[in-house]
Amino acid sequence: MAFTVDVLFPGFSGRLANGRLGWGTTALLRDGTHNVLMDAGGLVIRHDLQPLLAQHGVALDDIDTVLLSHLHADHSYNVDLFPHAEIVLSLREWEHASDLRTRDRSVNEGTIPLLRSFRTRLVVEPEEEILPGLHAWLTPGHTRGATSYVVVRDDGDWVLTGDAVKNRGELEFEEIQQSVDMEQSLASLRAIKARASRVLPGHDGWLTIDDGRVVPEGGNDVVLNLGQGLTVNGQTSLTLTMGWQQPADRPNRNEK
Repeated sequence: MAFTVDVLFPGFSGRLANGRLGWGTTALLRDGTHNVLMDAGGLVIRHDLQPLLAQHGVALDDIDTVLLSHLHADHSYNVDLFPHAEIVLSLREWEHASDLRTRDRSVNEGTIPLLRSFRTRLVVEPEEEILPGLHAWLTPGHTRGATSYVVVRDDGDWVLTGDAVKNRGELEFEEIQQSVDMEQSLASLRAIKARASRVLPGHDGWLTIDDGRVVPEGGNDVVLNLGQGLTVNGQTSLTLTMGWQQPADRPNRNEK
C-alpha cells in the first residue's frame, strides 16, 4: 500500500521587519502499518501537535518514524515528543549541526543531545529506502545535509522537500532565498522539479508539477487570532493567504 500524506500544518513563508517566521511544514505519512512524521515542526505548533495528530486518529506514541529534512529549529524543535520513534536524518547534516565550529544559529542547541540518546538512522547514500515506498534523497544546499523524502507512487513521485524548496516562488522562479551553498541549492531544486509530480515544500502547501508548470493546490491559509483588545479593521482574527506576486521584470515560466 502506498503512503498517504496528510498535512498537519502547512508552513508559511514570510519575514517580519525585525525577525523571521519559523513556520515549517509538518505532515503525517501512513501506509496502513507505519505512522511517519515528516519534520517535527517548530515552537509554533508545539502545543497543538498532539491534537493535530488526534484529528487523524494518531497519538504521539503511535509515531514510529520521524523524518528530519534538516536540523533548523522550525523543523526539528519538537523531536523530544517522540522518544520511542526512529529519527531519520542525513549523516552530513548531523555532523555539520553537531559541530560547534560549523553549526549555524538556526539549529536548536537542545536537539543535539537528544538525538545522541534517541534511536537515530543516519542517511549516507544519495538515495536510501527508509521503508517500502518511502526514500530519503539527499538534496543539499539550504544546509550541508538537507534531505528530501520521496513517496514512490505509480502515478509519479511525491517529494517532501523540507527547505530544499521553501515555497512556490523558489520553485517557479528558481531563486533561492537562504542557503549555505547557492549552487548546490539550485541543482537540488532543479532535480526535484524534474522528478516530482507533486511537491510539499518546507514553508508552503502542496504544489502540483504539470509539464514543468508549478500549480499551487491551496489550503494553506493561516488564521491569526489576535490578543485581547487587539483588532485589525475591527476584526479579532486575520487570515493570511499564501501568494506570490510575479515581479514585473521576470517572464512567466508557466506560459508556453
